[in-house]
Amino acid sequence: MPTYSRSRLSTYEHCPRQYKLKYVDKIQVPEAPEGIEAFLGLRVHETLAKLYQDLILSKLNSLEELLDHYSSGWDHNWHDNVRVLRKGFEPQHYRQAGIEALTRYYRRYHPFDQSQTLATEQPTRVNLDGYALRGFIDRLSHDGRGGYEIHDYKTSGSLPSQEDLDQDRQLALYQIGIQQRWKDAKEVRLVWHYLRFDQELTSERTEAQLEDLKGEVVSLIKTIEKDSQFEPDESRLCDWCEFPQYCPAKMHEIQVQDLPVNEYLRESGVSLVNQYAAVKAQKKELDKELASIQEAAIAYAKARGISKITGSEYTLRITQQTDWQFPGAREEDRDNLEGYLRKSGLWEQVSILELKRLKKALSEGAFDDKTIRALLEFAEEEEKVSVRLLKKREEED
Repeated sequence: MPTYSRSRLSTYEHCPRQYKLKYVDKIQVPEAPEGIEAFLGLRVHETLAKLYQDLILSKLNSLEELLDHYSSGWDHNWHDNVRVLRKGFEPQHYRQAGIEALTRYYRRYHPFDQSQTLATEQPTRVNLDGYALRGFIDRLSHDGRGGYEIHDYKTSGSLPSQEDLDQDRQLALYQIGIQQRWKDAKEVRLVWHYLRFDQELTSERTEAQLEDLKGEVVSLIKTIEKDSQFEPDESRLCDWCEFPQYCPAKMHEIQVQDLPVNEYLRESGVSLVNQYAAVKAQKKELDKELASIQEAAIAYAKARGISKITGSEYTLRITQQTDWQFPGAREEDRDNLEGYLRKSGLWEQVSILELKRLKKALSEGAFDDKTIRALLEFAEEEEKVSVRLLKKREEED
């Protein structure tokens, strides 16, 4: 049975090419720098795991003992490859943020008897129509009234909206796994602890929502398994990708970034892009100039009541026609327009409301006057003017 994980699915959603390089090609790369945010999160998770693991054995740690454990873990695991990206911040700022978050959590929930902890770092397996998902629950507890609680600790620097939580996939999948494992888990509460804000946020899912989620995940997995291209999807997350040198969207940049300036400018790919950009800039200026001349030509012809302006070797033919702009598929009044067409028996003639066909039928006089007046209630009339340059010999031919 193929096994997936939340992070594996998220990787594909963020960038199919990264997914291929990591999980299909299994490319090994040198150890990437560890972000200070991830390092902080691990140390806080370890500390809270100790708190509740010891509570299972009836040992309640003092706040000082927990903070000592946190500090020892920080020092023991610290390495030179931890990276701080935010300007003006040092590792000590993050270390102190962890101390303050743990202190607030301890004081809020002491003596930690809100629910009975069943497990920390609980391995979870979810079976979905021949596929399996695995993951780890930060803390699983029972409220003593028949309800299970899935707790997740967050050390991020921003709070999600309730809508975001109600659409969160990770904990809802864990709920499916818990209900598959324990038949008495009829009621499950999803709990997020945003530690740096001292906030507890919750969400609950109906059976129908969980069934929809199963279908969405299975559909995503099938999409992954059918994908043969794994096109790269560039975003801000590219800065954290381990495989830029293997990515077709980043490979050339990596290859040329360390070249001396004179070699960089002579490199054939760089040169082609620079040439293209220069020509594109010239074209943009020419297009602006052409549009200005065209506008002047239209005004000239209109003022003199003519449809053709002659030059030395060319003429400009000015054509004016009426066009109608009907509401598009997602625009206001679209439903009313479709309703009228169905009611008047014209739907088949312009189905499935292809606006070009509708406008063509109007211009060709395919409708009676009453129908035309009714249709034009939905449209905005627009005058279109075209300017065509003809060589004089072509005109004569």
